Order: sequence, then structure tokens, then C-alpha cells
Amino acid sequence: MRETSNPRGPATIPARQHPVYALTTSELDSYRTALERALAKMTPDIPVPERLRTELDDVIAEQEQRARIRQISRDSDNPDHYSVRQLSTAELERTRRELKANLGLIYPDSPAHVPIKSHMRAIDSELAKRASGHQAGGVIA
Repeated sequence: MRETSNPRGPATIPARQHPVYALTTSELDSYRTALERALAKMTPDIPVPERLRTELDDVIAEQEQRARIRQISRDSDNPDHYSVRQLSTAELERTRRELKANLGLIYPDSPAHVPIKSHMRAIDSELAKRASGHQAGGVIA
């Protein structure tokens, strides 16, 4: 991670080249550590930049979401199953869009297609279940 100077004080704010969700787990850990170090270097008389707070909040939220997904996956009998039930419909749709974009960025013969497509199928299945449940719940017998 490279660092950029903070015009408000001596602390430096680490810069990242990818969105938080696209960072690997180790990159995410390193980025969080760098952000926390930048916060620790700041003196109490200097206000914390909003960007620094927002970045750290985003990193912590991403780490917590990954931890929830790992825990649910561990509880699943199928190691290839992507548990998506705990995500909201908006989160499912956003994740599906991001996965589709990732497919466009990798080579056609890349082995990365397999887990991405599997995750997309799990999302599609969950969205279909929710849609059929919503339609069935709206019908009066």
C-alpha cells in the first residue's frame, strides 16, 4: 500500500488501488492495519479526516461480512455451497452485478469462472426462491 500525505496533519493515509470488496483477505488485513496506524499517529488536536473514518468503517464491515460467510459455509454440509440466505435482496443483486463484472475482467479460459459462476447460481436460486415466496404470499385463497 502506498501512502498519501494528510494535509491536516503529520499522519499519512494509505491509498488503495482496488475497491475494498476486491481486496484479498491479507490485503484487507494490511489495509486495516495501515489505517489504524494512521489514526494512531494523529494528535488529539487534529480532527480525524472523514475519509479515514469511512475507509476504516468499510474495511471492518467487509471483514465482518466475510467472517459471517465463512462461518455459515463451515456450518454447511456442502463445501461448494455459497450460503447467500443471510444477505438482503439488495446485497444479493449488488453481489451478482459485481460477480458478473469480474467475469468480464478475467480470461475466458480462467479457472476463476468456476467459483464465480457457482456463486452466481446460488444467488440466482435464492432470488428465485424469494420471488416465488413473495408471489405465493401475495395470493389470497
